[in-house]
Amino acid sequence: MTMTKRELMLSAINREESGIPSWTMAFFNIGTARRLLGTENVMTDYEATGEYKTGRADDTNRALNVRYAEAVDNCAIAVGRGGNFAFGHGGPGEFMERIVERGDDYLISEYETGVKRLMKWDPHFYHNYDHPLKTLEGVAEYALPDADDPARYEGVEGDAAYYRSRGYMPYANLNGIFSGLHYFLYPYDLLFEAMLLDKESLKTLIIKLAAFNLTAAENLLKRGAEMITTCDDLCDGRSLLFSPELYREYFAAYHAELAALCHSYGAYLHLHSHGNINKLLPSLIEAGIDIINPFDPFEIGPLNEIKERFGDKIIITGGMDKFFFEFNRAAMYEFLKFTIETGGKGGGFILMDSGGIPETVFNETYDYYRDISRELRYARRAR
Repeated sequence: MTMTKRELMLSAINREESGIPSWTMAFFNIGTARRLLGTENVMTDYEATGEYKTGRADDTNRALNVRYAEAVDNCAIAVGRGGNFAFGHGGPGEFMERIVERGDDYLISEYETGVKRLMKWDPHFYHNYDHPLKTLEGVAEYALPDADDPARYEGVEGDAAYYRSRGYMPYANLNGIFSGLHYFLYPYDLLFEAMLLDKESLKTLIIKLAAFNLTAAENLLKRGAEMITTCDDLCDGRSLLFSPELYREYFAAYHAELAALCHSYGAYLHLHSHGNINKLLPSLIEAGIDIINPFDPFEIGPLNEIKERFGDKIIITGGMDKFFFEFNRAAMYEFLKFTIETGGKGGGFILMDSGGIPETVFNETYDYYRDISRELRYARRAR
């Protein structure tokens, strides 16, 4: 009997060697997805509008989310309106966005917290500015949106049931805890300064964001999400953005509480962090995180070494080189063959791109990647 995509995902999580699921993190933009997949296979509710997006996907986009998952060979689909295009972003578990200004080559949007984002197209560039907090003085009085508002999650349980009935694992995106601070609340440079010089005020802000996230996560888990996904880039390509000691001081307790909450519902916690997270992996594993991506070998080292050190402790997701789509076809094939064979040994592996499908990828190149990925992964499934 053929496994559903949800069953294939669970087999990887349970470290069974019955096949390797794949997960497309995103495309660089919605236009690239439409060009590579066909407009008929891409959701229409991802891009921001003039209003905040709450609640469920409409019937059209529920069906399009399934078509998109089929087109990219994903095993999971995100619940909520606008939540299924980019891993970790969109839907009711993240602060919501609306457009406030649009020009020929730029867009300005505003999030629920009041922070604004400037997005430019050529060259591609974005920048968050006008954060609601310019200083941490008085942070104890600062209030976040109501994460318990029922309107935020209206109909989401129907999304979860629909995707599960189609054989997919329903998941939900959630604000990061580190990224959530500098994306939505407090400027990036001042955040690092506060980590050393204003610890108690920063911890007060972290507690507030953690409370929002945990409340949102529980609302989503109650409504049928079987996985919580969250983005928290904790490193750059060389090393950590802060020490393991500072991670444990500020963020480990939250990750542990979020993991425990997921597990209490029989669900999983899936963390995204780019960069060389080798020094942080023991602490992330100790916190109870189930799945981590993207394990880009260009940043973190060879997949076989990561698999040997951590393969029995974490579900390794990713394994793709950030420059993969610049390889020639012979190199693409050999790289994918090595990655799938290495990652698949002993189960516990999900194939994922390193950071989204670039807008420079030709249709023929993407089709070749998608075809050989399926061929190599499904060959293991048939053994």
